[in-house]
Amino acid sequence: MSYERRVPSISGNAALDVLVGLFFMFFLLSIVCSSINEGIAVALSLRARFLEQGIWKLLDGEINAREFYEHWRIQALTKPAGRVVKRVRKPSYLPSRAFALTLLDKYAPAGPGHTTVVQRVKHAVTEKEAELPETVKGVLSDALAEAHGREERLRASIERSFDDVMDRASGWYKRRVQLFLFVIAVALVAAFNADTFAIGQRLWKDDALRAAAVAQADRAVVAGGAACKSTTTPGSTPVDVVTTCVNEVRALQIPLGWSHDTSPHSFASVLGKIAGLLVTAFALTLGAPFWFDLLGKVSRLRGSGPPAAPAPPPPPLEPAPATASAADK
Repeated sequence: MSYERRVPSISGNAALDVLVGLFFMFFLLSIVCSSINEGIAVALSLRARFLEQGIWKLLDGEINAREFYEHWRIQALTKPAGRVVKRVRKPSYLPSRAFALTLLDKYAPAGPGHTTVVQRVKHAVTEKEAELPETVKGVLSDALAEAHGREERLRASIERSFDDVMDRASGWYKRRVQLFLFVIAVALVAAFNADTFAIGQRLWKDDALRAAAVAQADRAVVAGGAACKSTTTPGSTPVDVVTTCVNEVRALQIPLGWSHDTSPHSFASVLGKIAGLLVTAFALTLGAPFWFDLLGKVSRLRGSGPPAAPAPPPPPLEPAPATASAADK
């Protein structure tokens, strides 16, 4: 007679253990997606491109933006050509003060009779109105009205106008990155066959697998993050992070990958497989910080267990026996 060796659940609550295993898998795969996405964003210079689009919007066209980027102050912020990227890379971030000073140099230069910043802007708005781009004219006019003759207020107003446009450019960038992240998540989930429903069922049925996944997740929570997250040092690359995280996912021993047993064989199972993969893909777009925070909360909930029963009150003390007095003797 043979006996199957089973490892019991370490918490005694299988449902919470399954959630911990799934959340930990989502956390690791989210880091993989984010690293790939960041690598693509750096390779395509997405931040610099959306910054340039915001400058185009603010300066009314590509020609004005090109002349703006040729200013010495902006040129000082560009990145020189490297070994991989053989071209000069435009800055991915531009301080608002640098923008304000460059804008003033370009459209409100100093001249006879108007040497202060307020005088320069007033001269540009009144005497050179036809030469100013429409948006620039509005920015300078608003700044002049808000300045009340004070140079620091005028510059602060121009900087706020720049920040408002950059907020919109950041929104454009985030939406594009989120779209890239979803496409990467779908491709990664399809390649790994990371079906939430199938993996959840396997964790529910296999006590040993569930216990191993929970133990690894607990170690990550105690350490403050997964091992693959610790590779995000200045010397590491997105490829290093992806490789380490993929190895950690494999260490979970969760059934990933395609085989005859994990492939759908009917129309209903195909729909179920697509639904399970999409659930995982949408989960990965929430990001690694979200899943690590949720993993910590569920782990604490699982580890707390039911409240301890109150200790019984101590038995009452029996009175000490009375000693015989001298009269009794």
